[in-house]
Amino acid sequence: MMLKSLKLVVLFLSLSLLYLPASAMTDNPDAKVNTRKESSLTKDEFERASQKLLERAEQLKAAKNMATTREEKARIKEEIKDVKRETKALKQQALSSGVYIGAGALIVILLLILLVF
Repeated sequence: MMLKSLKLVVLFLSLSLLYLPASAMTDNPDAKVNTRKESSLTKDEFERASQKLLERAEQLKAAKNMATTREEKARIKEEIKDVKRETKALKQQALSSGVYIGAGALIVILLLILLVF
C-alpha cells in the first residue's frame, strides 16, 4: 500500500513539474504568449505560393543573364538564394502538420508508465 501511494505521489510530482506555462518563460510574467499553432497551408495555397516563387526565380535567372556588372550579378544571385530559402521554408511549413515527441519526453513517459505499473 505504501509503495503504491509513493508511486502515485512521484507520478503526480513529475507530471506537475512537466507543466510550465509559456508566460513563465518570458521576462514579463504579465505577457500573453501566443500558443496557437499556425494553420497549415491548403494544397491550393501551397501550389499558388510555390508557382509564384518559381516564376520569381525564372525572372531572376533571366535578369542575371542580362546583368552587366558584377554588383548586379551578385545582388541577383543573393535574391535567388532568398527565393530558394523561401521555397524551402514553404515546403517545411506544408509538411509540418504532425505532432512530434522528443526523445527525452518519450523516455520520461516510458519511465512513468513503468513506475506506475
